[in-house]
Amino acid sequence: MNVSALRHPKENLYRMLCIIIGGLIWAALLLGTLFSILVFLIPIAFFLWLSSKFFQASIFGNAVHVNNNQYTSLNTMANEIATALSIKNKPEMFIVNAQGLTNALAVKFLSRKYTLLFSDLVDLLWEEKKQDQLRFVIAHELAHHAAGHVNFWINLLMKPAMFVPFLGSAYSRACELTCDRIAAEIVNNKQASLNALIALASGSKELLAATNNDSFVQQELSVPAVFGFLQEITSSHPRMTKRVIAINTYQGNTQEPNLIAREA
Repeated sequence: MNVSALRHPKENLYRMLCIIIGGLIWAALLLGTLFSILVFLIPIAFFLWLSSKFFQASIFGNAVHVNNNQYTSLNTMANEIATALSIKNKPEMFIVNAQGLTNALAVKFLSRKYTLLFSDLVDLLWEEKKQDQLRFVIAHELAHHAAGHVNFWINLLMKPAMFVPFLGSAYSRACELTCDRIAAEIVNNKQASLNALIALASGSKELLAATNNDSFVQQELSVPAVFGFLQEITSSHPRMTKRVIAINTYQGNTQEPNLIAREA
């Protein structure tokens, strides 16, 4: 799968802006300090190494590691997705008890990569005979790794640009849309992809089957234009209604559901 070809156009734009602006700021800092700023890289590298070891100690000691001997169906699912995304070293996956939170995370410390699935999210999306909703979430997190969103060097280059007002959050939102696209392509079941996103919005397994997807999409029309815009530009993630609309209108290889089409 060509991950770069699936990047959302907004990510391509913001990524380029962040790289250019970040590169220029780094160049100015290096020249302005006669490269003495490089001295700070040593304590930063040491801090990152310490953080990675503390995180490793915490995650292996307090979460459940998904592997060939533990939750084999999830491990097989993750392996298949990683292969499809051409990820050579699959991130280590853990099930984390987050006390009711429904979320998943892609994390990287130096060379070690992780995918964290909160247990309540797994319970919310689990289906006995079909796992496409959960597959969508796992593919979304692995897509962050495949697309380089957690790459240390790229993020370091772009870091100064993250302090430009609203640019960092715009880039983050675009990355989420990219990963939704990639996950939808992997799952190749648009209805399951949309159900997974709406399940994250409702947080209710019992109500999921009764949820009217069309009605949920229509909620976007009730978002106040000005305040919706202000809320959006300060957020790291797009509104869930917009994520659902984006996947619904995305013209990829996924199967078309019977939902209204409306541009995000």
